[in-house]
Amino acid sequence: MAWAGTGIGRLGLWWQARRAGVPDGAAPPDIPPGGGPLLLVQVSPDARAAFAQVQRRLMRKRPDLRILDAGDPGPAVAEALMGADPAALLLLGSDLPPALILAAARRSLPIILAEARFAPEDTGWTLRASARRELVRQIRAILVTDPASQAIALRMGADRRRVTMTGPVAEIRDPLPCSEAERSVMAQLLRGRHAWLAASVPPDEEEAVLTAHLAALAQSHRALLFLAPRDPDRIDPLAHVIEASGLIVARRSLDEDPTEDVQVMLTDGPTEMGLWYRLAPVTYLGGTLGGDDAAARHPFEPAALGSAIVHGPHTARFATEWQQLGGAGAARQVSGAEELANAIAELSQPDLIATLASNAWTVSTGGADVTMRICAPVLDAIAKATT
Repeated sequence: MAWAGTGIGRLGLWWQARRAGVPDGAAPPDIPPGGGPLLLVQVSPDARAAFAQVQRRLMRKRPDLRILDAGDPGPAVAEALMGADPAALLLLGSDLPPALILAAARRSLPIILAEARFAPEDTGWTLRASARRELVRQIRAILVTDPASQAIALRMGADRRRVTMTGPVAEIRDPLPCSEAERSVMAQLLRGRHAWLAASVPPDEEEAVLTAHLAALAQSHRALLFLAPRDPDRIDPLAHVIEASGLIVARRSLDEDPTEDVQVMLTDGPTEMGLWYRLAPVTYLGGTLGGDDAAARHPFEPAALGSAIVHGPHTARFATEWQQLGGAGAARQVSGAEELANAIAELSQPDLIATLASNAWTVSTGGADVTMRICAPVLDAIAKATT
């Protein structure tokens, strides 16, 4: 694909190339030995986990494949890499290395961009935005992670036929186990009651969780809260606090069951989480409201088991996963205790729960499918280059 850009686009590309990560005086990276096809890749920091999955699948399909991480080279190094006769260039993530893309485009090398996330700033008129628009037009296949990125890619001038929304390459995690016999007994006890789980709740969020449950009870008088305190030592003191508020509490540590009159079931803290996720259609993940998310549970735990997720604004520990869930409409974010109460009350409605839970399950289990969709155009380009 020959490159011809607008004046401001060419200026932006010149500026971007001068800022490339590897200077022209540097030697090109060593080409992997062997006689198999060569795939050049460039992996953004936000796509390292995705690359690991993509690389494994590519190597299963083409054991002879040689993969070289080209980084972000200057023009001379990029041209030297083209001299190694690569079969394709795979870009993963948000970065668009200018010299590498232009060198590949001049040789009509297939360029595949996956795990692509675009921001509204990419449609602006800064030098950087103009350069990125020119680069996007050189790419044969653009696989984006979310609808917003798809819309922005089209506004950037990408050919609609080349843009596909795959969703993100989510980390693949095995669902947490539980005793099926125990789950069956508990499910019988619930008998269709609306239940929700507050998981790994630190002491400074206990009041907000209990307030949210009062809102749920106002919406559905049979609502049941499974409360898993982060610190198991909080179980007994917390039981006294709950009883003093007028609610009826049962304790898992005392082998008590969530009978019809029980309104709060205190679990044994971090144990048996697979059981509680399965029983609760809605889960609030503790630590995300008050800012103490250092010990927060992984959001794909409830997602993989069909529980809709509510969380606060503090999501640094699993930032990528929360971004994936948020972009897919698979989680409800709240800003504080009042919004938490409103969300929990609202999510007593089965249709809203089902939509969130379905979207979350798709994100948490879709890593394998998205990986295959990324690998398909790469393997196709390699096959054409080697026949």
